[in-house]
Amino acid sequence: MLEPLARSSRLVWWAFAASGALALVAAAVVAVAVFPAARVAGIWELASGVLILVAILRGAGLRASLPFFAPVAAGILLGVAALVLPEEDERIALIGVGIWSVLAGAGHLTVARVARAYRVPDGGLYQVAWASIGVGVVATTLPAFTLGASALAVSAGLAAAGVVTILAAQRLRVLPSEPPPVLSKREQRRRERTGQG
Repeated sequence: MLEPLARSSRLVWWAFAASGALALVAAAVVAVAVFPAARVAGIWELASGVLILVAILRGAGLRASLPFFAPVAAGILLGVAALVLPEEDERIALIGVGIWSVLAGAGHLTVARVARAYRVPDGGLYQVAWASIGVGVVATTLPAFTLGASALAVSAGLAAAGVVTILAAQRLRVLPSEPPPVLSKREQRRRERTGQG
C-alpha cells in the first residue's frame, strides 16, 4: 500500500503547491478589495479542486489517490456554490476556506499515518497536516463568534491555508516509497566516524 500512495503523493504535489500559491494570490486580491471576498475564495476553491483532480487523472491513479479526493470534491462543490449563489458574505467565504483546509489536512494526515505505519520518514508531513486542520478549524469557528465578517479575515484565512498547503506539497514531493535500510550498530559507528551519517 505504501508504494502506490507514495508514488501518488509525488505525482500530485505540484497541484497542492499551485493551490497554495493561488491561495496567496487570492489573499492579496481580497486584502486590497479588488473583488468580493466570497467570489475570490470560490474561484480559489474551484481552481484547487480542478488542479488536484487533473493531477490524479494524469497518472496518480484513482485508488492510490483516495486521500486527496476530499479536497477535490470540496473545492469543486464550494467553488461552484460560491460562484453561482448570490451570497457574498465574508463569513461564508471564510467557512469555505476552512472546510477545504480541514479536508486537505485530513488527506495529508492519512498519507503521513500510512508512512509512519511502514516506518518511513514523512519529513514533517504529520505536523503540517495537523497545522492545516488547525487553520481550517480556526477559519470555520471564527464566524460563529461574529468574527471573520471582514475581507481581511478571509485574506488571512487564505494566506494561512496557502502557506500550509505549500508546506504539505513540499513534503509530498519527497515522500519515500520504502523505509530506510536498517544498519547494524557496527555500520552506524563506522558511518558516524567517517561523517556519512
